[in-house]
Amino acid sequence: MCAVPLRKDREEAEVATNANRRAADPDRGQRVAPELRPVNPAMAMAMAMQRSVGNATLGRMIAQGPAGPKVPHAAPGTRGKKRTQDEVVERGESPPANQQKTEAGAATRATRSGKAGATPSVKGKEKQVEEEIGNPTLVFTSRYDGDEEQSLNGDNNIGFEQTATLRRADGMQTPAADAYDFWQEVSDESRQIIPASVNYRPKKSSRAWVVDGPFHPPYNDEDGNIINAADRITFVDNPGFSTTTRMSAGYFLVDYTVRFRWKVRKKQGGRFTKAEPFWASDEMVHRVTSAFDAENPEEAVQVNHHAAGNRTWNVQLPN
Repeated sequence: MCAVPLRKDREEAEVATNANRRAADPDRGQRVAPELRPVNPAMAMAMAMQRSVGNATLGRMIAQGPAGPKVPHAAPGTRGKKRTQDEVVERGESPPANQQKTEAGAATRATRSGKAGATPSVKGKEKQVEEEIGNPTLVFTSRYDGDEEQSLNGDNNIGFEQTATLRRADGMQTPAADAYDFWQEVSDESRQIIPASVNYRPKKSSRAWVVDGPFHPPYNDEDGNIINAADRITFVDNPGFSTTTRMSAGYFLVDYTVRFRWKVRKKQGGRFTKAEPFWASDEMVHRVTSAFDAENPEEAVQVNHHAAGNRTWNVQLPN
């Protein structure tokens, strides 16, 4: 009994609904093909992405919602599944920045030292380690080597023979000449009668400490004064008035004193330097005296000599 009024009410309601739809959609009934439709910015971006990545990929991106595409590592639903190549999204980093840091950190911790931040060892020839330079030994020997008498008109040989040998530390392989700066110093004084002397008055001379002749680096062994062997350096010396400096006619040696000392230091950068710090030996002294008789100038007189002797030092190189 209420069917007619209800049907009429339903029909009036549908008419009102259709009218509202036409008011909300003025283009209804005049729809055009999608390619002729006005394009808003969102659709333009979607069309550009479609051209670049393909329809299938774009469909998946749109289905993921307005937040945009996600990189493969963040894609949902991948646990326990192997992603195929066409499922990888071209955009984004692979791996992303945070994953790169994690992997780099893992690589660092995997170094041989087991400490984070340690530098991996470099393969190839290792740098040669320099040998430690140890304390050498210095051995000195000496003796008198001359005439037992002299005269004013004679040709007299008055002098000494000595050697100073620096031996490198036991067990070292570095040549002694490359390891040590070794040098000899000399100081002397004398009184001698010369042809110009008045009433046979002796003439005095002296010399302060100086580096003695060739006895220093670079150890030139061509003239026989230096023996430069791998394990030692030897200074061969003949101090005094001998060989080419003999007391020839008209000369007479009244007294003579000569002092020697040696210094040793580690060689610095391959060059010779006398700068401190260095080790220095005790002074070794040779002496000669002869009593000249002015009343009997032609008389031969005894030569009194005293050689410095022999010594051995255990060199203590300074730091």
